[in-house]
Amino acid sequence: MADKFDEFYEEYFEEQFEWYDDKAGTNKCYYRVMKILEIILAASLPVAATLYPVTTNPFWKNVIILLSILLIIFEALESFLNYQKKWINYRTTAEGLRREKYMYRTKTHEYAVVNDPETLFVERVMALTDQENRYWEIATRKAQEA
Repeated sequence: MADKFDEFYEEYFEEQFEWYDDKAGTNKCYYRVMKILEIILAASLPVAATLYPVTTNPFWKNVIILLSILLIIFEALESFLNYQKKWINYRTTAEGLRREKYMYRTKTHEYAVVNDPETLFVERVMALTDQENRYWEIATRKAQEA
């Protein structure tokens, strides 16, 4: 049993934790970059329209139109790609996995009273990753129906 548990821990748990942790960080970065770009564009459009009236110069008219289009594209991409939702879901799963690891290692909470902590650890880790997989399936199905 110990060999199988060690294999599960090294080949499944650690890989899953790293994957969720990495994806949470990546989606957080994408979300923040998109939001910053949206804020910059939204703030610069009224200023550009005021300083450079579109009736005086066709160049500024095209710049303002382009900035408006970019703002709409970034907002639509953010809504479609769900970086914030993914960031939160992946972070929640990664932190749940981290919590299980530390509770198992310190034999606290449920691990203190159970006869087979390795089995409990495997079951709880699988429940966490299965929950995230179910969320992904539901989100994918909704996206395909839209």
